[in-house]
Amino acid sequence: MFRAKIYFDLQKDCILSEITSLSDQPFNVTQEEVRDDYFITFVIEAGEEQTSLKGKLIASEQVKSVESLDESRLLVTKKSCGALPIIRQNHGMLDGMDKVNGSQRIFDIVVFRREDLKRIIAELSEIGSVSLGKLSPFEPQSRLLSSRQAEVIELALVSGYYDWPRKIEAQDLASKLDIAHPTFLEHLRKAEKKLLIDALEKKTQSATAPAERKFILDNSI
Repeated sequence: MFRAKIYFDLQKDCILSEITSLSDQPFNVTQEEVRDDYFITFVIEAGEEQTSLKGKLIASEQVKSVESLDESRLLVTKKSCGALPIIRQNHGMLDGMDKVNGSQRIFDIVVFRREDLKRIIAELSEIGSVSLGKLSPFEPQSRLLSSRQAEVIELALVSGYYDWPRKIEAQDLASKLDIAHPTFLEHLRKAEKKLLIDALEKKTQSATAPAERKFILDNSI
Protein backbone atom coordinates (compact mmCIF):
# COMPACT_ATOMS: atom_id res chain seq x y z
CA MET A 1 0.00 0.00 0.00
CA PHE A 2 1.10 3.55 -0.73
CA ARG A 3 0.10 7.03 0.37
CA ALA A 4 0.36 9.59 -2.44
CA LYS A 5 -0.14 13.34 -2.73
CA ILE A 6 -1.49 14.38 -6.11
CA TYR A 7 -1.47 17.95 -7.41
CA PHE A 8 -4.12 18.45 -10.07
CA ASP A 9 -5.24 21.40 -12.19
CA LEU A 10 -8.64 20.76 -13.78
CA GLN A 11 -8.85 22.02 -17.38
CA LYS A 12 -12.61 21.99 -17.84
CA ASP A 13 -15.51 24.08 -16.59
CA CYS A 14 -16.56 23.25 -13.03
CA ILE A 15 -18.69 25.31 -10.66
CA LEU A 16 -16.45 24.35 -7.73
CA SER A 17 -13.45 25.82 -9.56
CA GLU A 18 -15.42 28.96 -10.34
CA ILE A 19 -16.60 29.72 -6.81
CA THR A 20 -13.38 28.83 -5.01
CA SER A 21 -11.27 30.93 -7.40
CA LEU A 22 -12.93 34.00 -5.86
CA SER A 23 -11.26 33.37 -2.50
CA ASP A 24 -7.67 34.09 -1.46
CA GLN A 25 -7.33 30.75 0.32
CA PRO A 26 -8.12 27.08 -0.46
CA PHE A 27 -11.22 25.32 0.81
CA ASN A 28 -11.19 21.93 2.50
CA VAL A 29 -13.50 19.30 1.03
CA THR A 30 -14.36 16.16 3.02
CA GLN A 31 -16.67 13.13 3.11
CA GLU A 32 -16.69 12.78 -0.66
CA GLU A 33 -18.86 10.05 -2.16
CA VAL A 34 -19.36 9.03 -5.77
CA ARG A 35 -23.12 8.52 -6.13
CA ASP A 36 -22.72 7.03 -9.61
CA ASP A 37 -20.57 7.95 -12.58
CA TYR A 38 -22.42 11.25 -12.84
CA PHE A 39 -22.96 12.76 -9.38
CA ILE A 40 -20.78 13.25 -6.31
CA THR A 41 -21.68 14.35 -2.79
CA PHE A 42 -19.26 16.14 -0.48
CA VAL A 43 -18.94 18.57 2.40
CA ILE A 44 -17.17 21.87 1.75
CA GLU A 45 -15.88 23.86 4.69
CA ALA A 46 -16.83 27.34 3.50
CA GLY A 47 -16.30 29.24 6.75
CA GLU A 48 -17.44 32.86 6.67
CA GLU A 49 -18.07 32.59 2.91
CA GLN A 50 -20.80 29.99 3.34
CA THR A 51 -23.70 32.27 2.33
CA SER A 52 -21.94 33.54 -0.79
CA LEU A 53 -20.85 30.08 -1.91
CA LYS A 54 -24.27 28.59 -1.22
CA GLY A 55 -25.99 31.14 -3.45
CA LYS A 56 -23.60 30.54 -6.34
CA LEU A 57 -23.92 26.77 -6.02
CA ILE A 58 -27.72 26.88 -5.98
CA ALA A 59 -27.68 28.98 -9.17
CA SER A 60 -25.49 26.49 -11.05
CA GLU A 61 -26.99 23.92 -13.41
CA GLN A 62 -24.23 21.52 -12.35
CA VAL A 63 -25.53 21.39 -8.77
CA LYS A 64 -28.36 19.08 -7.76
CA SER A 65 -28.72 20.11 -4.09
CA VAL A 66 -27.08 22.27 -1.41
CA GLU A 67 -27.74 22.06 2.33
CA SER A 68 -26.27 24.03 5.23
CA LEU A 69 -24.97 21.63 7.86
CA ASP A 70 -24.02 24.39 10.30
CA GLU A 71 -22.73 27.96 10.17
CA SER A 72 -19.67 27.07 8.10
CA ARG A 73 -20.21 23.80 6.21
CA LEU A 74 -22.25 22.94 3.11
CA LEU A 75 -23.41 19.52 1.96
CA VAL A 76 -23.34 19.54 -1.85
CA THR A 77 -24.47 17.09 -4.51
CA LYS A 78 -23.33 18.02 -8.03
CA LYS A 79 -22.40 16.62 -11.39
CA SER A 80 -18.91 15.20 -11.25
CA CYS A 81 -16.17 17.03 -13.12
CA GLY A 82 -14.31 13.72 -13.36
CA ALA A 83 -11.46 13.57 -10.85
CA LEU A 84 -13.10 11.76 -7.94
CA PRO A 85 -14.66 8.96 -10.03
CA ILE A 86 -11.24 8.34 -11.61
CA ILE A 87 -9.67 7.90 -8.18
CA ARG A 88 -12.48 5.63 -6.96
CA GLN A 89 -12.65 3.49 -10.09
CA ASN A 90 -8.94 2.73 -9.78
CA HIS A 91 -9.23 1.57 -6.15
CA GLY A 92 -7.93 4.80 -4.62
CA MET A 93 -9.07 5.85 -1.14
CA LEU A 94 -9.13 9.49 -0.09
CA ASP A 95 -7.02 10.02 3.01
CA GLY A 96 -8.49 12.76 5.20
CA MET A 97 -9.48 15.87 3.25
CA ASP A 98 -8.81 17.47 -0.13
CA LYS A 99 -7.98 21.09 -0.83
CA VAL A 100 -9.68 23.08 -3.59
CA ASN A 101 -8.49 26.48 -4.82
CA GLY A 102 -9.97 27.51 -8.15
CA SER A 103 -9.10 24.87 -10.73
CA GLN A 104 -6.40 23.46 -8.45
CA ARG A 105 -6.90 20.35 -6.33
CA ILE A 106 -4.67 18.59 -3.82
CA PHE A 107 -5.61 14.96 -3.22
CA ASP A 108 -4.12 12.79 -0.49
CA ILE A 109 -4.93 9.20 -1.43
CA VAL A 110 -4.08 5.65 -0.47
CA VAL A 111 -3.64 2.97 -3.15
CA PHE A 112 -2.81 -0.72 -2.87
CA ARG A 113 -0.72 -1.05 -6.04
CA ARG A 114 1.56 1.18 -8.07
CA GLU A 115 -0.41 0.13 -11.15
CA ASP A 116 -3.55 1.71 -9.66
CA LEU A 117 -1.67 4.95 -9.02
CA LYS A 118 -0.28 5.00 -12.57
CA ARG A 119 -3.79 4.59 -14.00
CA ILE A 120 -5.09 7.39 -11.78
CA ILE A 121 -2.32 9.72 -12.97
CA ALA A 122 -2.86 8.76 -16.62
CA GLU A 123 -6.63 9.23 -16.53
CA LEU A 124 -6.42 12.52 -14.61
CA SER A 125 -3.99 13.74 -17.28
CA GLU A 126 -6.80 13.46 -19.83
CA ILE A 127 -8.84 16.17 -18.07
CA GLY A 128 -6.12 18.38 -16.59
CA SER A 129 -2.51 18.87 -15.56
CA VAL A 130 -1.34 16.45 -12.90
CA SER A 131 1.80 15.92 -10.87
CA LEU A 132 2.70 13.35 -8.25
CA GLY A 133 4.09 14.80 -5.04
CA LYS A 134 5.14 12.76 -2.04
CA LEU A 135 4.84 8.98 -2.35
CA SER A 136 5.44 6.85 0.73
CA PRO A 137 4.62 3.35 1.98
CA PHE A 138 1.34 3.04 3.88
CA GLU A 139 1.05 0.08 6.22
CA PRO A 140 -2.02 0.51 8.41
CA GLN A 141 -1.77 -3.05 9.72
CA SER A 142 1.43 -2.24 11.62
CA ARG A 143 0.13 1.04 13.02
CA LEU A 144 -3.64 0.74 13.25
CA LEU A 145 -5.02 -2.62 12.16
CA SER A 146 -4.46 -6.21 13.10
CA SER A 147 -3.25 -8.45 10.28
CA ARG A 148 -6.73 -9.97 9.92
CA GLN A 149 -8.43 -6.54 9.89
CA ALA A 150 -6.01 -5.35 7.19
CA GLU A 151 -6.61 -8.52 5.16
CA VAL A 152 -10.39 -8.11 5.40
CA ILE A 153 -10.56 -4.44 4.43
CA GLU A 154 -8.02 -4.82 1.60
CA LEU A 155 -10.02 -7.71 0.12
CA ALA A 156 -13.25 -5.72 0.45
CA LEU A 157 -11.76 -2.73 -1.35
CA VAL A 158 -10.13 -4.53 -4.28
CA SER A 159 -13.18 -6.80 -4.73
CA GLY A 160 -15.58 -3.88 -5.18
CA TYR A 161 -17.39 -4.04 -1.85
CA TYR A 162 -17.16 -0.24 -1.53
CA ASP A 163 -18.13 0.46 -5.14
CA TRP A 164 -21.59 1.74 -6.02
CA PRO A 165 -23.40 -0.32 -6.99
CA ARG A 166 -21.67 -2.89 -4.79
CA LYS A 167 -19.94 -5.60 -6.83
CA ILE A 168 -19.74 -8.21 -4.08
CA GLU A 169 -21.47 -8.90 -0.77
CA ALA A 170 -19.88 -9.42 2.62
CA GLN A 171 -21.01 -13.05 2.78
CA ASP A 172 -19.13 -13.83 -0.44
CA LEU A 173 -16.00 -12.14 0.89
CA ALA A 174 -16.27 -14.14 4.10
CA SER A 175 -16.36 -17.33 2.02
CA LYS A 176 -13.19 -16.29 0.19
CA LEU A 177 -11.41 -16.04 3.55
CA ASP A 178 -13.11 -19.16 4.90
CA ILE A 179 -14.52 -17.35 7.93
CA ALA A 180 -18.07 -16.88 9.19
CA HIS A 181 -20.10 -13.98 7.83
CA PRO A 182 -20.58 -12.33 11.29
CA THR A 183 -16.84 -12.69 11.98
CA PHE A 184 -16.00 -11.01 8.68
CA LEU A 185 -18.34 -8.10 9.46
CA GLU A 186 -16.85 -7.72 12.94
CA HIS A 187 -13.31 -7.45 11.54
CA LEU A 188 -14.47 -5.09 8.78
CA ARG A 189 -16.32 -2.71 11.10
CA LYS A 190 -13.46 -2.59 13.60
CA ALA A 191 -11.04 -1.79 10.77
CA GLU A 192 -13.34 0.90 9.37
CA LYS A 193 -13.73 2.49 12.82
CA LYS A 194 -9.96 2.64 13.38
CA LEU A 195 -9.33 4.14 9.95
CA LEU A 196 -12.11 6.71 10.38
CA ILE A 197 -10.79 7.78 13.79
CA ASP A 198 -7.32 8.12 12.30
CA ALA A 199 -8.67 10.21 9.39
CA LEU A 200 -10.56 12.52 11.75
CA GLU A 201 -7.46 13.01 13.87
CA LYS A 202 -5.52 13.98 10.72
CA LYS A 203 -8.31 16.40 9.84
CA THR A 204 -8.00 18.11 13.22
CA GLN A 205 -4.23 18.36 12.88
CA SER A 206 -4.51 19.70 9.32
CA ALA A 207 -6.96 22.42 10.40
CA THR A 208 -4.26 23.98 12.55
CA ALA A 209 -1.54 23.79 9.88
CA PRO A 210 -0.75 26.61 7.41
CA ALA A 211 -2.84 26.42 4.23
CA GLU A 212 -1.17 25.25 1.03
CA ARG A 213 -1.48 28.20 -1.31
CA LYS A 214 0.35 27.04 -4.44
CA PHE A 215 1.19 23.86 -6.29
CA ILE A 216 4.70 22.59 -6.78
CA LEU A 217 4.34 20.90 -10.14
CA ASP A 218 7.34 18.84 -11.08
CA ASN A 219 5.63 16.63 -13.71
CA SER A 220 7.10 13.51 -12.11
CA ILE A 221 5.13 10.27 -12.00
